[in-house]
Amino acid sequence: MTQERASEEKPYRRLETQALLQQIAFRHGLEAMEASENGTLAWVTSGFPVEIPIAMNLGVVYPEQAGAIIGAQKIGPEVSGYAEDLGYSQELCSYARVSIGSTEKPDEVPMGSLPTPQILLAGNNICGTVLKWYDTISEMTGAPVFLLDTPPIEKQQLPHNQEYVHRGVERLIEFIGSQFNRTLEEDRIRKVAELSSSATKLWIRALEACKNKPSPLNCADRFLTMAPVVSSRGTEHCVEFYESFVAEVEERVKNGIGAIRDEKVRLLWDNIPPWHTLRFFNILASRGVVFPADTYTHAWTGNMVGTDKSSIIDEVVETYSKVYLNMGLDAKVDKMSQLINDYDLDGFVMFSVRSCKRYSLGQLVSKELVTERTGVPGVIIEGDMVDSRVYNAAQIETRVDAFLEMLM
Repeated sequence: MTQERASEEKPYRRLETQALLQQIAFRHGLEAMEASENGTLAWVTSGFPVEIPIAMNLGVVYPEQAGAIIGAQKIGPEVSGYAEDLGYSQELCSYARVSIGSTEKPDEVPMGSLPTPQILLAGNNICGTVLKWYDTISEMTGAPVFLLDTPPIEKQQLPHNQEYVHRGVERLIEFIGSQFNRTLEEDRIRKVAELSSSATKLWIRALEACKNKPSPLNCADRFLTMAPVVSSRGTEHCVEFYESFVAEVEERVKNGIGAIRDEKVRLLWDNIPPWHTLRFFNILASRGVVFPADTYTHAWTGNMVGTDKSSIIDEVVETYSKVYLNMGLDAKVDKMSQLINDYDLDGFVMFSVRSCKRYSLGQLVSKELVTERTGVPGVIIEGDMVDSRVYNAAQIETRVDAFLEMLM
């Protein structure tokens, strides 16, 4: 049997643009190393307004993305152990643990150890752990920390809240300027914002294409291809990647080609994926289960566009304050229910991530509320995104099997 024939018999279809994705990842790594050597590298947290450091010509990297790579290499327990040997609890976020562990022993983590930062930019709109995490990295590397504080909001952001975050963004610009002796140029931030918006719009097109039957993308496809819109938005090569990506996705839709070969059940995924076992989705694909939507990748659809520096700062305040996890349980229930209805889904799987309290908090309650609102059933499985020691595959298989019996 030829290799091509064997590939054709897999229950899922591989994206051709994955080759471009690897090229972008390689480029991103080289640019980060160069920025660190030049003394202009910033570590930024997920949900941080990365357009600003990019517009001020800094290199940027995401420790959470490095954590995903460590998880995919299946060395999460080992690298977490380096942090635990320093006294950090296994209950701490596994992204934080592998970040601290890889910083402590970079030579032991060839893939996933980030270059030395010159500044650390943290936003607490997604997670409150980031400040103490970055304080630790600051002690280890000497890089100063800046926190952009975005208080949680309910539906609408009140004027005093907007003013507070607006001042925080201004202080961010002042902080970067004082550290690197540079200013935020109006033309530059406008250009970066436009590129960021273009990439985000393309990403949204790819996500919305999954409303079609069969869905052109599965969960694992989106978890991998979200990388550029997280780490490289605001750049031309990010837009170029998503132009190619969307073209492939829409070609699949045009020709009725699905991400999996025999779509029978359509489900929603809630939370960060288990990076150490993305094959979970491919195993389910062999049973006709596809995930046309998930709350995680849909969290990267915030669009920032402005016509001048002042309005762009206002857009930053609006967009990054309304990040999915900064808006409470009602917003989560609303989002899940909307995705289930818009994508015509048969049920949902909630991944209770042991070390991500912010994302997993309230899942038992929201599960019941979503079912009550949409009429479709859900199941909760437990584990961790990086640390495979707390992922019980047999237990998860039993729960998912019982759940699928209700649907098939």
